[in-house]
Amino acid sequence: MTNQVVLADGTIHPSELEAMKQLQEDIGMGSDLIKEAQEITVEEALVSLHNMTYPKKKVLAKILEEMAISDNHLHENEMHLIIQTFKNIGIGGETE
Repeated sequence: MTNQVVLADGTIHPSELEAMKQLQEDIGMGSDLIKEAQEITVEEALVSLHNMTYPKKKVLAKILEEMAISDNHLHENEMHLIIQTFKNIGIGGETE
């Protein structure tokens, strides 16, 4: 989904690529796993994300937000994609 957020505004900014690279390093995502993740469909990703625990979904929400603003601009398409993703994976209506 982070890849989808990067692509959502129609422009891949160098800062988004750097943020993606940093994320991959932070979570220890090797090149083989990156390739596998890029080949998964959005629908397949949403099923996996929906099955995550709520705390992991909160981490995902933070990651998607950081990716969206990594180019110092939150594009409407990025915001829409993130909101739709939250709805599809069952996060957003909870209270803490």
